[in-house]
Formats: sequence, C-alpha cells, structure tokens
Amino acid sequence: MSERILFVDDEKFVLETFRRNLRKHFVIETAGSGLDALRLMESGGPFAVVVSDFKMPVMDGVELLGVIKNRWPDTVRIMLTGHADLDTAISAVNRGGIFRLLTKPCAPDALLLAVNDGLRQYRLAISERQLLHGTLRGCIQVLSELLASVSPKAFGRAEKAKPLVADMVQFLGLEGSWKYELAAMLSQIGCISLPMDILERKISGQELSKDEQMIFLMHPAMAGSLLRHVPRLEGVVEMVSEHELPLSGNPCTGARILKAALDFVDRDNAGIASDETLRLMRDEPGIYDTRVVSALAEVVQRRQQSEIRSVGIDELSEGMLLMSPVMSGKGVVLIDKGQSITLAALELLRNFGVILGVREPLYVLVRKEQPHVPEE
Repeated sequence: MSERILFVDDEKFVLETFRRNLRKHFVIETAGSGLDALRLMESGGPFAVVVSDFKMPVMDGVELLGVIKNRWPDTVRIMLTGHADLDTAISAVNRGGIFRLLTKPCAPDALLLAVNDGLRQYRLAISERQLLHGTLRGCIQVLSELLASVSPKAFGRAEKAKPLVADMVQFLGLEGSWKYELAAMLSQIGCISLPMDILERKISGQELSKDEQMIFLMHPAMAGSLLRHVPRLEGVVEMVSEHELPLSGNPCTGARILKAALDFVDRDNAGIASDETLRLMRDEPGIYDTRVVSALAEVVQRRQQSEIRSVGIDELSEGMLLMSPVMSGKGVVLIDKGQSITLAALELLRNFGVILGVREPLYVLVRKEQPHVPEE
C-alpha cells in the first residue's frame, strides 16, 4: 500500500531507529518537531498514521496530535511516552481521542503491531467516508435536480430558507450544521407530488382553503418517505418530515427551525415586512418555538445591520463573522465558515499563517458603517 507513516520525535537517534526497524514494512517519513510535522502534512498531503513522542519542546505531542485531529481527522494518531509522563499522557489521550498509547522504550514488534492496527483503522475510515460521501452526493444531486426541473418555485423556496437555517443553527450553537442545511435543501422534495396551483399560491403567500391546506401539509411526510431510502440521513429525515407538525406534536429542534425559516420566506415573498412577520410568529407560540423565533429575529437583525466585506488577514478583528472558510495556501481549512473571530482565532492565524500561508481575501460579515450626521 502507498499510505505514508510519519514519526515525530526531537531526538534524531530515535527517528533513525524507527526508520531502520520499520522501513521494510511502511513508507516512512520523519520530523524533528511538531512544526516540522505540520509543514510536512501541509506540503505533502495527509499521512495515514502519525506516531508522535509526548515530550517535545515548543509543541508537545498532545498539541500536535490535537491539531492533526482537527485538520486531518482521518489520520490515525499514536503517542509514545516515557513512564514518568504516563499519567499526564493518559489524561491527554482520554481528552484527545488518540488511537493508541505506547510507552518508551517500545519493542519493534509492539510498534509494528500498533502501526498496522492504525493503518487498518485509517483504511476503514477512508472507505466508509468515500462510500457515504459518494452515495449522499449522488442522491442529493439527483433529488435537487429533479425538484428544480419539476418545481422551480419549490426549489427556490428551499434555497432561500437554507441560509436562514444555517445562521440560526450557528446562533443557537447547534452541532452538525450540515444536517440542518441538508434538511433545508431537501425540505421541498415532497412538493413534486402536489397540485401545482396549490403550491404556487402557498409559495406566493396567498391563503389556502382548509382542504388545500390539508393537501399541502402532506408534502413533508411524502419527502420523508422518499428520503428514508438514503443511508445515514435519519436526522435529516426527522427534520424534513416533522417540520409542519404543531409544537404539541413535539417536532425536533431542526424541524422547528425549518418551519420558521420556510414561513418567513413565504411571508417575505408576499411582501410582508420582516418585523411584522416576526411579531406574528411571536403571537403564535403553539406553532413556533419561541427560542427559534428569537434566533430568527437576531439573524434578520444582523443581516439588516451588516454587510459582507472582503478583507485581508491583517484586517481581521474580533467579532467579525466568517462567511467563507479561512484556507491555508495548500487549501486546508484552518477556520470554518460561520465562526466568529475571537482573540484565540486571531492568535491561531498569526502562528500558523506564517508557517502555512493564508489565502486572501477573506469574506466576513461586519456591521454597516452608519452615515455621519453633522451636528447643527
């Protein structure tokens, strides 16, 4: 196999021992520090397994493997530690999700076994991710294209709701944002079975008769039935199929977010002002989750008071909201979109930006500059 193994240790003779004992079994590269290891991973692509010493100057093994976990999560991480540092290292392993902990000195056979186990874990993770990614991407592309061709307005309804959903999820601090955005994208797929005139009037904000409303409310269940055949979409199916349920039916949080976003879009299409829509939603606590409506109000206010601006790395400041990911020179995501710039994030970019480079410009959401009113 062509997978590469990276050994990291600040002692050259230890690295030479690794190379001598294991070069017949693996493609091996070595680094004398944590920063050198990151440079190798950045310039040459990810490694299947990284074996790092625990105690190193500047950046120890815990810090290094923590960065690798965040930026190259498929890479399997193994740590070597001396007996004197064992308690500290075990604590770090429990926090950092390290695959295997080995004590020094480590017998060649034990190290060989651990690295082989790590390789099997890496291949399993890569195969599963590729299968899942390919399946999901293909299914979602087909469904989206089908919706866009059969009902462009239903497709447009979903597209308008998606950024609202994404911003509410970010404001509420919910994990797995991709699931919520995917639910927004697929929320209207059941509309392909609805009479076109009912769908047209609903999307344009017109009132439906009682019977027409009952027909329209069938589409989430229809969408859920279609999506249940796609693997690994259980959470998305729940959001899509429940988003028109009343709160008494206890729909999940994602369904409540989706309901608020879609109804906001409909009322906006009908020309109803944002403030009036939010007031109407607050007056219907049996339909809309008050916490979700508060998040929607905050998102709408931010959009009204903010603008997207392109800036250089030196222009970033605390409080800005990333509208695109911060990418290294080689295309690795350093900070994902949707995150607020903090002092810690600025420090991270200063440290790693010098080593890895940062692609510019960056796109951020900032408050609009208010026009200056001269004093009389």
